[in-house]
Amino acid sequence: MGKLSSEAFSLYNLGRTPAYQRMSSILQDSVLLFSCYSGILSRVLSIYDGRFSPFRAAALSQWRRSPLLFSAFKYFASIYRSGLDANCHPSVVVNEARLGVLGELSSSLVAISRSIPARKTEVLFVVCMFGLSSSWYDLKDLGLEHYDAASALLSELQQENSRVAPRATQFFAEFLVYWWMMLSFACGPETREIQNPPAICPHNSREPRMPHPLTGISPESQVLLGKVGRLVLLQRRKVLHLQVTAAGALLSTLPDVEKLRELEHQLMSLEFPKPNMVLDPQDPYTSVRDLFNIAQAYQLCGLVLLYRTYPNLLDFNPARDTSHAIKMRTPRSPGTISEYPISLAIHALQVLEQNSRSSGTRTIEAILLMIISGELSQSTVTPSKREGEARCDICFQLPAIMQSHEFSSLHRQMTIVEARALVIARFERIQHILPFDTIRHMKLLVFETWRLMDQGSGVFWVDLLIRNNWQFVMI
Repeated sequence: MGKLSSEAFSLYNLGRTPAYQRMSSILQDSVLLFSCYSGILSRVLSIYDGRFSPFRAAALSQWRRSPLLFSAFKYFASIYRSGLDANCHPSVVVNEARLGVLGELSSSLVAISRSIPARKTEVLFVVCMFGLSSSWYDLKDLGLEHYDAASALLSELQQENSRVAPRATQFFAEFLVYWWMMLSFACGPETREIQNPPAICPHNSREPRMPHPLTGISPESQVLLGKVGRLVLLQRRKVLHLQVTAAGALLSTLPDVEKLRELEHQLMSLEFPKPNMVLDPQDPYTSVRDLFNIAQAYQLCGLVLLYRTYPNLLDFNPARDTSHAIKMRTPRSPGTISEYPISLAIHALQVLEQNSRSSGTRTIEAILLMIISGELSQSTVTPSKREGEARCDICFQLPAIMQSHEFSSLHRQMTIVEARALVIARFERIQHILPFDTIRHMKLLVFETWRLMDQGSGVFWVDLLIRNNWQFVMI
């Protein structure tokens, strides 16, 4: 075994010191702080790491001469350590680091109108990182003020397009897409109206693209999932408020069913870039194939959630254009329709299972596991199938899924017990890299959903989220 570097040796020795002292040592030693950020936190905040990661690039190029970035790194190091160490009680350290970021941000924002574009970009970068992770510090903090500030800053930068690289504004636009999608599952309209994310500029199909550290190869799939989440949470709030037990009953009163059909169409017809047009970020843990898999899982989970809430969409209507619809055999029983969400959920889980256990994509898959887990009920299987078993065969009818050359290798039977075990195993791997209360609460929500399911309740995890007033960003 080779010798440990002096930095690594210092970090190793810190493991033997008291928690508070260990935290303080990391924050006071700039070399240790940089090692902590570049070795761990740049991966926590991104689905891939390496020299092409903007999060690592920021650390390498600017942190020494930027008090704002340095304060942000101190905060992330402290809150990450507090999540990892069960014996650590770093409230004072974390609070001090957080106040340091807020102080630097306040000073920067006061003078932002007079700042050069490079400075505005730096401020926007910290606002995005700090705001998106607000729930890590306080589960109930959605970071809405930071989201609004980031949207305003980005709009200002886009107006200075002659002085700001298009790639920079595109990076922040896609960052806000991911953030908006997560807020769509956390913030009800009665709390606050969320600004729509910025429009995504279409990529030149002839020009290779570098995957985004949060949206990967398909920001469009996250926009669509966010739209579905927003509609579903709004609908379920109405249902619970009116004490209506079936979403389908309320669906019949909606004036704009075509909006749902259009959303279904967009999900069904979603296309991804060709693999040879995606640049490899050169992360040994995250392959380009992983990025395609996570994008497809987002697409599938969008359909799962849509059909789970609006089963009437699965009714076949010969009068309408079915070029993009699922063509079902007739006659269709309620049992046949109820199989669609669970079959899609099983397939989405199998797609995720294709990614390596250490893939960076796990940092953005918790919301997908939440959606998948909501379909893993022992009572959803039809009598024609072995007890507790779910088939994925109806996925063959999805044209968007059939484009995947790996589909046949994924098509296999899986018991509900097996699927649940995979979901929990994946949550554990996410918890390993995101040791925050947000993930712990999601696991609690999953277990409570399954407990009620196993008691014979037709529970919907979104209803539990609303009834318990759990509003947090699920990352």
